[in-house]
Amino acid sequence: MKYFLTPIVLVIFFDLYSKNFALNYLQEKVNILWNFFFLKYAENTWIAFSIPLEWLALKIITIILTWAIIFYFFKYEYNEKNKLLSVSFWLILWWAIANWYERIFNEKVIDFLWIKYFVIFNFADVAITTGAIIYLLILFKENKKTTP
Repeated sequence: MKYFLTPIVLVIFFDLYSKNFALNYLQEKVNILWNFFFLKYAENTWIAFSIPLEWLALKIITIILTWAIIFYFFKYEYNEKNKLLSVSFWLILWWAIANWYERIFNEKVIDFLWIKYFVIFNFADVAITTGAIIYLLILFKENKKTTP
């Protein structure tokens, strides 16, 4: 656990810095790749995938989900021998905390990575998704081992 404190601080700093960069320097969209992938400033005042919720409900849900992830991880999944499992949860948790901070104190999350016709997101969303995919792959692999 002690090895995760420095990365937590660095990751949250990187996330907040990248969002501050988007806020200050992305007044117009910037084409990054083949008129398909852009940098574009956007404010997400709702929850994942822009599902609309009132601000108080959103803050409460954000806090509950973050604490639920922490509780679940330490109660059911934490295993010092399975480093990849820990990495998957820490990816989810670190970035959930970064989004949690922004949602609670700024009442919005800044998104700036845009895939045309699809979705606009930020680095926290990428890390949370990556952590979830790693976790699901671990579950799939363990399930294959136990299934006759």
